[in-house]
Amino acid sequence: MFAIIAILILLLYAILGFKKPGIALITSPVVCFLLGYAAVLRETFENILFVPVIFIVTLLAVLMAKREPDSEEWPQKCAKWLLIILVCLLLSVTAGFLFSPLSIIGFMFFILFIGSIIAYGLTSRHTTAAYVVSIIGSSMRQNLPLPMALESAASGLTDHRSRILRRIQKWLVQGYSLSESIKRGYPKCSGYVVAMIAAAERIDQLPLAMKSIEADMVTKADESRKIRPVHPAYPIILIIFMFFIVSGLMWKVFPAFQAVLTEMTDGAQFPASTRLLIRIANFITYQYGWLIGLVFALVVLVAVPASIRIKFRPRRPDKPYLTSRIVDFIKWHSPVLHWFEKNYSMVQVVELLRLSLNADGTVDNAIANTLGLDVNNCFRKRLKKWLEKVERGDNIATAARQTGLGSPLAWAFDEQVNQGNTLTVLETLESLYRSNYSYRANLVRFIMWPCVTLIMGAMVGFVVYAIFSPLIVIVNHTADFAFP
Repeated sequence: MFAIIAILILLLYAILGFKKPGIALITSPVVCFLLGYAAVLRETFENILFVPVIFIVTLLAVLMAKREPDSEEWPQKCAKWLLIILVCLLLSVTAGFLFSPLSIIGFMFFILFIGSIIAYGLTSRHTTAAYVVSIIGSSMRQNLPLPMALESAASGLTDHRSRILRRIQKWLVQGYSLSESIKRGYPKCSGYVVAMIAAAERIDQLPLAMKSIEADMVTKADESRKIRPVHPAYPIILIIFMFFIVSGLMWKVFPAFQAVLTEMTDGAQFPASTRLLIRIANFITYQYGWLIGLVFALVVLVAVPASIRIKFRPRRPDKPYLTSRIVDFIKWHSPVLHWFEKNYSMVQVVELLRLSLNADGTVDNAIANTLGLDVNNCFRKRLKKWLEKVERGDNIATAARQTGLGSPLAWAFDEQVNQGNTLTVLETLESLYRSNYSYRANLVRFIMWPCVTLIMGAMVGFVVYAIFSPLIVIVNHTADFAFP
């Protein structure tokens, strides 16, 4: 009888999830809990299996429920994320059982699998943004009505990209600007794109700005698909993997080694390298093991989900998040990252200054437009100080130097040296900053990663030598008995 009732509830929620997804999503956890509680009271524990089946079928029905072609209602979003969480939990438990007793190694492989999925999501996100920007830019270059062009590009398609184009087209038809339509129709769009479009709209230079944005987005999508010689997470994963291997050897293997070595060699000790490895492992495991475990738990439970959330959440230049301000502060005051943050910000600022002045705008209005760009928050404060000095009547070039924006930008506005050549100099600076950023990034990558590889190789070599040294001592001692 209980099984018949559970099957009827399963069929009911399969239909209800498809017809009324909101009601099904809210009531299914309560019904599943009551059903599981009844199975426990009746001591029919095999019927508890109906509970997860009903819940998963409900989520699948909600996910397949009918909705408008250009929107995604909240039940579908909740069902999608709940299914993703359930799949991740199932994979983690499966990895633990499959790799037992090496469950930690299995968990690390599972983390690598999740990392690959996240990397794929970021790459897909950059590619989608580049596609949307490319469609908008090509429509503008052909002088086509933008709502009609977006509708034509999305006609006959039902994928994610076409839904984004339809949502943007819907807000454009209602009279919103392009930047506001992208915010509403494509909330996951990069903050750099939205800020640049909004600034270009104010100076009526949208086609030129779209061309530059399109080139930047295509470059970023291409960069994310390139295969790097060494992933940044590789040294951390290698150290963690090596730490667990050494800890297991200290727990199971080395005590047996010590007993065999003492019995066969009349009290001989481990070699110096092995004793050093044992001291390091004991120091880390027993004296600071609780601290390392706490840090590892915080990284897995807090830092990793927060970093994933920050990666997938677009920046908000007009009202920066607290995490964005903290990360910007750390990057700005870091030795190497400071140069990259300033150079990347200067690329956007110089580009918008050139577009603003090309539209016959005043210098103070051009500087005010740069405050809406998606640049480092600390760099934005320097722009504000520069604007205050210019509005106060100070010399533009002198104010740029005093606020720490650099001599090249001050040289572009120096009337004694470059009178009438500001636009040409700004265009040259834009090209210079772009090439410098790519050059320095490649230089750091090709210098740092070989050094990291050498250090990792030395660490692994030391651990391997320390592990196998006792075997060499035992072999040498037995050789003395065989060949006196």
